[in-house]
Amino acid sequence: MSDTAIYEIGKEVYLIKSEEHDFHRNIYLKKFIAPDGTVKNMIFDPGTKLDLPNLLEALKKLTGGIQEVDFVFLSHQDPDVSANINMILTTAPRAVVLASLDTWRLVKMYGLPEKRFWGIENLKSETVKIKKTGHKITFIPALYAHFRGAMMVYDYESDVLFPGDFLGGLNTRGGSGIYATEESWKGISLFHQLYIPCNRAVQNAIGKIGMLPKIPEIVAPQHGDILKGKIIETFMDRLMQLDVGLDISSDESDRELIILALNKFLEIFKTQQNESFTRLMTELKKPGEFTTFFTISEDTILNLKISEQEAISFFWETTRKHIPQEILPLISALFVDTMEEFGIHIPHDIASQVKKYAVDEELFS
Repeated sequence: MSDTAIYEIGKEVYLIKSEEHDFHRNIYLKKFIAPDGTVKNMIFDPGTKLDLPNLLEALKKLTGGIQEVDFVFLSHQDPDVSANINMILTTAPRAVVLASLDTWRLVKMYGLPEKRFWGIENLKSETVKIKKTGHKITFIPALYAHFRGAMMVYDYESDVLFPGDFLGGLNTRGGSGIYATEESWKGISLFHQLYIPCNRAVQNAIGKIGMLPKIPEIVAPQHGDILKGKIIETFMDRLMQLDVGLDISSDESDRELIILALNKFLEIFKTQQNESFTRLMTELKKPGEFTTFFTISEDTILNLKISEQEAISFFWETTRKHIPQEILPLISALFVDTMEEFGIHIPHDIASQVKKYAVDEELFS
């Protein structure tokens, strides 16, 4: 096993990041260290069985071993967050689970003992002190973002917010590193469109964050890039305006038109370039490390799971990346012509790419 990559993102806050390219998981450890040397260790969303080797190695380096874990915070119940909890409680005799009552109602089905659980709603205050170290943390409800009992937690010492799935995203930023750039926004918007039920849930969660004494310096979600500095407010402002979940389905006529246009493009593409068409459909249907953005039956798109413009952009990017470069000018012209035939606006980034190619439209007549 290779050395586990560990990143310190705040004062005594460490990131253990999984290795997936498209959609990775982030596990966090916070060491609360008192002036007298007393240490309390908290894990945030301890991940899946796939993460266990790296988690064990990181804990050995940072705390002396998993047996030194004192608290495990679960933002919600999904197995990519909670699958390791039984093993932790078995191995770490002092460890207790901190989660909402709704989360506990589901994770206790791993066979967890009730006495090892502290329900956040049952605490006397949302802001609590860590016993024997004096550090303060605040628990923040994130109702339906994306689970009814979702919780966030803010650590005052490090100025880090741990929001669980909220403010997380797919990996759309190029290059190495762990911090979000403008390129990260697309992955965040796609993730929220798929998994947050409505914008009201987004606004509620952001409103709760706004009730903290200050906007956190760092936001550490369970998926995607770490948000740091001014980009946090920038992305939260955009999310406040973003249609997600049920909001996206408000204009069925537009969606139907786009679905018809994409299927018309695929029909012609199949006739002209059958081998490339087969490769493209394989990519469109493949869930990979995340999920599909379209509902597809055989070779026909039945529905979109994201907004119309995001669907067009994603469809084009997938097409561009998975067809031979020598036919790209022809396919670019076909795509533009088909969208224009149905009166569909093409996103600016696609239009700019297509301008690179000069092609005789009669080749597809």
